[in-house]
Order: sequence, then C-alpha cells, then structure tokens
Amino acid sequence: MFLILLSTCLVAMGQQQTAEQAREAVCQRVPCRPVTTVRLKLNNKEFYEMEFPKGPYVADGFINVLAGEEVLVEFDETDGVLSNPRYVKTIAKPERTITFRLEQPNQGTTVLRVKNPFTKNIIYDCLTQNSSEERLRKTSIIPVRAGLSNFESWPYPVVQVVVSNVRYVQK
Repeated sequence: MFLILLSTCLVAMGQQQTAEQAREAVCQRVPCRPVTTVRLKLNNKEFYEMEFPKGPYVADGFINVLAGEEVLVEFDETDGVLSNPRYVKTIAKPERTITFRLEQPNQGTTVLRVKNPFTKNIIYDCLTQNSSEERLRKTSIIPVRAGLSNFESWPYPVVQVVVSNVRYVQK
C-alpha cells in the first residue's frame, strides 16, 4: 500500500514539475506576470483569494486577464484579418492595441471593459472563471463597436477571463 501511495505522489509531483517546466518554457518566449494573488470581495464580510502561478498574459492566441488587471494586446492586421496577438506593457501603436480591463466595481459583480481601436466591429470568444468554481466556462459576449468600448458584466465575482479568436464581425 505504501508503494502505491508513494508512486502516486511521485507521478503527481512529476506532472506538477512538467506543468511548471512547460509554463517556464512559454515564459521564455512571451512576457509573463509574476505569481499573483487575486482578492475579490464576496459581500460585506467575506473575501475570496486565489493565487495564480507565474504565467503569460498572452500566448498562443489566448489572452488571460485576472481580476484587477488591465492587459494591452497589440494585433497585426493583414487582408482584413487580425492576427499575432501579443502583450505590450505600454501602448506604442494605439490604432491596433485592444485594452482589456477586468474589475469588480461592487461586491459580487464583475465588469470586463474592452476598448476597440479598430475601424471595424470586433468579436471574440470568452471563458470566465468565477470564485465558486475552478473551471473555465464559456460565456456569451456582444460585439465591440469600432472605435468604442464595451462593458460585459456578470452578477458574481469573476477571478479571470480568457479571451481568444479576436476577429472582425462578419456582415
């Protein structure tokens, strides 16, 4: 029995080490945030905290925004297609940098603000993680009109959003 338990622990440690190695490899090629603790207010007395390991803001087409963060993402545009999303620390090319901001303006609610600098409406796929679950869930969003900001809101605390497949709205 002890050997089974020991081998299970070693396998779990190996998987954790492999995940850490994979994350470190990604962080060698793209900017990553340090270990971060997100703290959300659940009500007048209770808070929720979750620690995130070091990880990328943007990698392989996925944009990760934690509660309380603003993430700037610059895109290339070729033949009417948005591509190559990448995190930028400051806006150098405002005409092609989308701003994502996830905040908790009131206890129990969350708002994602998306600022679209392009001359066309954009849409994207979005996953959310709320404070009562560890998994990500797909959520519906509305398109962000050209040159404007859009506000998505949820009536519960959202710890993080993962945005992908940012594209122009097809007519």
